[in-house]
Amino acid sequence: MTEATDTSLGFTEIKSWLRHRHPMIYIDRVLDHRPGEYLRSLMSVSGTMDAIAGHFPERAVFPGSHLMQAFAQSGIILYQLSTSPLADDELTLIGSVQSRFTRVVVPGDQVIFDLRCDRLYQASFHFSCRATVEGARVAAFRGSLVRTKVDELGRQLW
Repeated sequence: MTEATDTSLGFTEIKSWLRHRHPMIYIDRVLDHRPGEYLRSLMSVSGTMDAIAGHFPERAVFPGSHLMQAFAQSGIILYQLSTSPLADDELTLIGSVQSRFTRVVVPGDQVIFDLRCDRLYQASFHFSCRATVEGARVAAFRGSLVRTKVDELGRQLW
């Protein structure tokens, strides 16, 4: 008999894989993953989210740019699970993003991100994603992430 392995990650564990903090963490749970292959994550959209407050007050719509951020955060987690955790002196930056939005996302929606690893190099990660709500596609993404040392970014103005 084969024993099932739990490949989910809860919110507290997700925070250990991301440098982001409130209000910029969008992923609520990793539902399943296989390093070097795929990651499936969940984001629950609430009317109390900071991004919703001004977008738009008369008819709340979750911003597409924030969907891209959730996509990138899912990718950052898969990248590290597939290679190694970031060192204290490293950052993961977005190299490129292509996106297509097919439906608005509103409070009450649960967005599922299905990511696939397209190419994995030591310093870069290329991946694609389909985002759905109740099985209907709301967006599709392709992107790349680059792992870099903080001191390679030049003079720190922050």
